[in-house]
Amino acid sequence: MSVHLSIKEGNSVKKRKRISLLLVLALLLTVLSACSSKSNDAGSSGSPTTSSANPETGADGQNGEAAAGKNENAASDGPFSKYETPITMKSTLATQGWATFPAGETWDNDNIWHKLIRETLGIDVKWAWQVDGAQYFNKVNLTISSNDLPDVMMVNKQQLNQLVEADMVEDMTQAFDQYAMPFLKEQVKSSLLSAQKTALYNGKLMAIPQYAGDPRDSALTLYIRTDWLANVGLPEPKTLDELVQTADAFAKKDPDGDKKSDTYGLGLLPLYTGGGSLTGFLNGYHAYPAIWVPDSSGKLAYSSTLPEMKTALGRLQQMYKDGLLDKEFGTKDFNRLKEDVIAEKVGMFYATTSESATILGEAMKKNPKALWKALPLVSIDGQPARPSVPITGGAFFVVKKGYTHPEAVLKIMNLFVTKVYGEDGAGKGADSNYAWKDNGKYAVFPQSPIQAYVKDFNYVAVRDALKNNDGSQLPENLKKTYDLVKSTDGTEVNEGKWQQWWIYQTNVSPFEVRANYQKDPNFTIVDSFYGGSTKTMEEKMSTLFTMELETFVKIIMNAAPLDDFDKFVANWSKLGGEQITKEVNEWYVKNK
Repeated sequence: MSVHLSIKEGNSVKKRKRISLLLVLALLLTVLSACSSKSNDAGSSGSPTTSSANPETGADGQNGEAAAGKNENAASDGPFSKYETPITMKSTLATQGWATFPAGETWDNDNIWHKLIRETLGIDVKWAWQVDGAQYFNKVNLTISSNDLPDVMMVNKQQLNQLVEADMVEDMTQAFDQYAMPFLKEQVKSSLLSAQKTALYNGKLMAIPQYAGDPRDSALTLYIRTDWLANVGLPEPKTLDELVQTADAFAKKDPDGDKKSDTYGLGLLPLYTGGGSLTGFLNGYHAYPAIWVPDSSGKLAYSSTLPEMKTALGRLQQMYKDGLLDKEFGTKDFNRLKEDVIAEKVGMFYATTSESATILGEAMKKNPKALWKALPLVSIDGQPARPSVPITGGAFFVVKKGYTHPEAVLKIMNLFVTKVYGEDGAGKGADSNYAWKDNGKYAVFPQSPIQAYVKDFNYVAVRDALKNNDGSQLPENLKKTYDLVKSTDGTEVNEGKWQQWWIYQTNVSPFEVRANYQKDPNFTIVDSFYGGSTKTMEEKMSTLFTMELETFVKIIMNAAPLDDFDKFVANWSKLGGEQITKEVNEWYVKNK
């Protein structure tokens, strides 16, 4: 998930999401996929009970106290109305060590966001406490146990379950209905619907999710050096078999022409998300790691345990034996993959749109003559490879029971969405100074007490303006991108110019590949289980997931036979997977 900004990508940040998945996110102007991870180190899950109520709001005629009914100051209020009499809202903050601010600005109450919120909405935000993001949810646990909640607090799914069960938080159903801005409601009806459903309890919206953008925005593409393809005499791979053939040539036929055996075929990491992840290759075998998908009987199955996964692992094991993968595959991380790309040791890897800056931007500084292109995922058979993506989110904003102004959460969220993204899909009203300052030097968006991340419309808007040679109708922040792209020919590799130019070259752009994926809303494979965690998941899933990754890495590195996959499936079921599957399907029957 990432924030759409004005000119330049910010620094990449590694964050933790759902079952120990490592994400590396960098914030390009046109990247808009998941920035909730910027302010949320760990998203957890739980087990809400949902009904057939309207999923956009949870309204089912059983609302709790209405926000507007409790707020004299809001009788004729709307999404952006300022309180005539200023109000105070005590909240909590997960600080991020990577974030830097202009001189004089800090995490404290006098920063750019606190000033904007006071001046625009009449809300004075005060921190009840702040703590490093890595310790944030531990601190929340202590706050809950002390029964001393602030007015508003970000929580994970288990904590939300606990608070709802104890009747300690406000029903936000009517607050959302009345105060969510139209653009946010439109997003919730489509790309953010799964996140909204995770906050429903018996049809009531008991929290406002920290929306993490359209899950499809994090879909993987294949990055490949086309100059290396020319050097080894191969066309762009259109099938998975051709990809393996390309990997073989990149490893063995001196694609960089230095007369040294110093390259390998495909850059992969023992991860399921982000740059270098295994998922792009596995998807080529129609295997979808760590998500739940309907099986042939119509029930949900954990896809990592299905036969397609074994077949894909067998192919990766053979590639490792043949020297097409890095011998240190099992211990590699994102930074080491990045170093390999920059050092021109590898010319092919799977990644999200973010890596157009976090990896390729740096690689082009080393060798401006390198030619990179993004391709759609390739398949092992005649069926297209469909990218799989997890449910985004995992954090929620709750309002303490009895707080007089629950609608304040929506007002601040509306302001955040408007300033960072705009009032609509065309970016109207956006102001990049509230996301990054000084041409991307300072990240200021984490200072906002309430954040939300929505779908990326900006690439298509700028792309079409460039195609028509007319940027006059673009909002100011996108017009800056338009002007920058028009001003360069791709030879300027510093100051973010190459990245901005390259991503708008539709014949090579990963954003264009992603846009093509999204033409069919059902093309990507999205996790079918959005109910948080079941009881057994909370107890067992972390251990099961560790076993899964360890087994898969051993198989790929030929440290275990392929048939150990069958042992893994049996152990997974015996050690909790069978019960988890039962609980997941009980939820699915009620909610599909």
